[in-house]
Amino acid sequence: MSRSAAFAALCLVVVLAGCAGLVGDDGTASNDQVAPGVSENGTLDATALSEAHVESLTASGYSHEVNLTMTGTNDGEPVETERRQRTAVTPDATEYTFQTITSGDTSSRIIVWGNETDAFRSVETPGSDAQFQRTDPVSSEQLAGVSLFEPHLTAPFELVDTETHDGQTLHTLEATERPESDAAFPRDATDIRNYESRLIVDDEGRVHGLSVVADYDIDGEAADYELTFRMTGFEDPGVERPSWVGE
Repeated sequence: MSRSAAFAALCLVVVLAGCAGLVGDDGTASNDQVAPGVSENGTLDATALSEAHVESLTASGYSHEVNLTMTGTNDGEPVETERRQRTAVTPDATEYTFQTITSGDTSSRIIVWGNETDAFRSVETPGSDAQFQRTDPVSSEQLAGVSLFEPHLTAPFELVDTETHDGQTLHTLEATERPESDAAFPRDATDIRNYESRLIVDDEGRVHGLSVVADYDIDGEAADYELTFRMTGFEDPGVERPSWVGE
């Protein structure tokens, strides 16, 4: 995927009705804030924005999808790994499911279903039967994608656009300098360069989309990174309990 295509993917963000600002004592938005944790000049409070994102989404239920492509080396040979994940969560995170498909040097499909107390997963790899396992419940923060995109919120963003569609206000921020958090990239990445990130949030602090591209070196070889996080719904998506989950 080219850089322009990765950024263009954010144009597909679903715009739904309903908005609110950073609430003060009188219930109004703070004067220097366009959204929770987002100032008029684009400065981000990653914690405040993430908390608002999780709180609002968890209350309503939601769905989102993630695409991550990384290139690197394995025993000196160039490899490309792609991970695609789709997540659906009911209101108050009472039930959820997500599917992660990994392709590249190794391939697998993992399906997880869970509720507030239990979680189960199915793991499929080429040439093997599916393995079913009990696992730990997933937190609301992880389900909402915070662990994935929060490291990138430490980049020096600038507010570049605000648009309103059908009563929904969206704020677009961009960054071209790498984030402060090292967790944004593989631990063995060096000489991170050509970083570009675009973030779209609404007045409630919900992250509608994040697109990131960057180049770096791994083991002295050039590699690159492309990430797209996209919300696909802000309401109860309905979650079915898989037949392989025991009673």
